[in-house]
Amino acid sequence: MTGGMRLVLSTCLDSNLELYEISDSTRALAQQLCCSDLAAMVLEMGRREELSNPEKMRSWLRPCFQTLLEKLSLGSSSSRAAELWRSKSSFGNVVVYGDYDVDGIASTVLAMEIFRHKALGVRYFIPRRDKQGYGVHADVLDLLVRSGCNTLVVVDCGTNDSQLFHDLSKEGLDVFVFDHHTVGEEVTFPTIVNPFVDGDEAARKLCATAVLWGWAWKEEILSRSWLNYALDLVALATISDCMPLHPLNRALVQRGLAIMRKNPRRGLGALFEKLGIQQRTVSEEQLSMRVIPCLNAPGRISCADIAVRALVGGGDVYDCVGKLVMANRKRQSLSERITATIASRQGKRRHVMFDKSWPVGVLSGVASRICSQRRKGVALAAPVGEKIRGTLRVPTGANAVGILSSISDLLEAWGGHRYAAGFSVATQNWDAVEDSLEDILAGLEVEEEVVRAIDLSPASITLEDWKSVSALGPFGNDNPCPYFYRAGSDSDRVAPLGKGGRHSVVMVDDVRLLAFNAAASLQDISNVTGWVYHPRIDCWRNTEQVQFILDYAVLG
Repeated sequence: MTGGMRLVLSTCLDSNLELYEISDSTRALAQQLCCSDLAAMVLEMGRREELSNPEKMRSWLRPCFQTLLEKLSLGSSSSRAAELWRSKSSFGNVVVYGDYDVDGIASTVLAMEIFRHKALGVRYFIPRRDKQGYGVHADVLDLLVRSGCNTLVVVDCGTNDSQLFHDLSKEGLDVFVFDHHTVGEEVTFPTIVNPFVDGDEAARKLCATAVLWGWAWKEEILSRSWLNYALDLVALATISDCMPLHPLNRALVQRGLAIMRKNPRRGLGALFEKLGIQQRTVSEEQLSMRVIPCLNAPGRISCADIAVRALVGGGDVYDCVGKLVMANRKRQSLSERITATIASRQGKRRHVMFDKSWPVGVLSGVASRICSQRRKGVALAAPVGEKIRGTLRVPTGANAVGILSSISDLLEAWGGHRYAAGFSVATQNWDAVEDSLEDILAGLEVEEEVVRAIDLSPASITLEDWKSVSALGPFGNDNPCPYFYRAGSDSDRVAPLGKGGRHSVVMVDDVRLLAFNAAASLQDISNVTGWVYHPRIDCWRNTEQVQFILDYAVLG
């Protein structure tokens, strides 16, 4: 989910609301930067550090793509991997070993497309979430070797598996690894390209797909024109993994979006068509909320192969796209059932929950939603074979990886990022893990959420106004979509939206605020003192218009 965009309506107290208004300094900044007053207000609200340094502000507004890439350092292993690439005219039979989320899928497809230039044939393997689970598995590698693999390319995992790769190298295999996960043990294998080993700060904020793409660009593995066309995969993965949108990631996503709008790969074009998304105006919000869930869904409920095949774009691409949409509907249904089950346990409001019937693949999305709603750490777990697998989500101010690290002696495997992590535990250790996590999460000190918004009626925001603000995007982690606020009044009205009774529309100043999954929350608005919303551009019958999405109901 990209910053500033929420899956469900939330509430905030008016005491936690920080409001901004357009002032004389805003108008002066707009003149200085040649932008609209509204865009200048967004910059004043969110980019204070850059505003104090004109050079930083110019770099942030108009990042120089070439300069950012020239400065990028992926670490010393980047050149060693490039030397291995250049040392051979063919890598024989290549197998790409990936992961089942969108970053893993996108990096798998990109690695296949790169290594096809020097291979007799390229295959891929992605472990199943409900069977093997995340990471590199020795028994799978053994099967791949016996099936005639000459070269192994590992993406979005593998950083902590140096010994496995040393063993494969002794058997005559060439091994490349491109990853972005935290280093848990000493990395001794020479061609593990992971900026967390010895790369620079900018490189450490890249997703795995961007690490692979950056390596190919920096080391001139393929032509720059070919690599530019592959930026759609980088954009998808960057948004999906909620990577911080510092200047380089912003530039990567901007260029990837431009490619999708002009000439998307067959699978993405077919998926846009199936979802009713206008190709020429596709946004990071649409990717985050509609496209990426479809690409993620197969890996969550069964096998990620369908998503890979869709992005590769073979003859069955439309069949694959149809299956992606069906898989996402099934995922949504399973998630809603689990959420309802948890909601029914209101009297047992624990932080750690386990159920034998839960499909483990959908638990991360459910945990994210509950964590966002409750503003508390949440761990959900379910059995997979003889083990128990779980997902941990924590709010701002906590560290999911740090929490799992503190109980690592009880876990078989664990990993992830600051706010989201996964773990695997032997069944006999579950009770101890459950008790430890419950104690830790119950004692978490959570930062009070402050909602920053511009005090402005939606009736005052035109399409051109919002286009000027959109130029500051793409929005997401570290560059959140700006919120706007309108005080409540007696004339505000709530009405149903669509079929099924889940969604609502709030009429504010004769403008519609769309409130998704909010019907139950908006049955009584007598204690609502205001509304926090964000605009977006919608294209209906080839005509662009600005829509407004309700994010928070403000309570007195």
